[in-house]
Amino acid sequence: MRRYSKPLAVVLLLGLASGALWAQGFSGGLRAATVVPGAAVKLQPGKTAEVSVAIQIRPNYHINSNAPADEYLIPTKLTWGSSSLQLTKTEYPEAETVNYSFSDKPLSVYSNKIVIVSHFAVPEKMPASLTELKGKLRYQACNNRACLPPKTANVTVRLSR
Repeated sequence: MRRYSKPLAVVLLLGLASGALWAQGFSGGLRAATVVPGAAVKLQPGKTAEVSVAIQIRPNYHINSNAPADEYLIPTKLTWGSSSLQLTKTEYPEAETVNYSFSDKPLSVYSNKIVIVSHFAVPEKMPASLTELKGKLRYQACNNRACLPPKTANVTVRLSR
């Protein structure tokens, strides 16, 4: 049986632990941004409905704004699946302009909690089956040292009449 010295055993254990943490942080275990469930949106036939989606961003992280400073950065984007509601516009919050040591120029980012508001035209005749609206939030989160791979989070908003 082969015997390892204590320092080598410690190095091996630290390597395994750091690999597990790396896998958690970069393979999907770490959620740097979370869609916060909101109240149901009341629909009124023939009117406009405002659908607010709140996103909570982890402390020490930011996500790129919907209009990042550089072309290669992945913007935050909220998209909606097909429904009998017609999307008329989506409003993103004002971004922060922040200087980071890893970038030569300031970046346009969101941090803490943000709210994205989409406006929908509600038809006069709505199908009874229209009880929720489904969408996707695409974003890339970073801290002051590294960026995580881009993520796409499901968004579901309950609808009421």
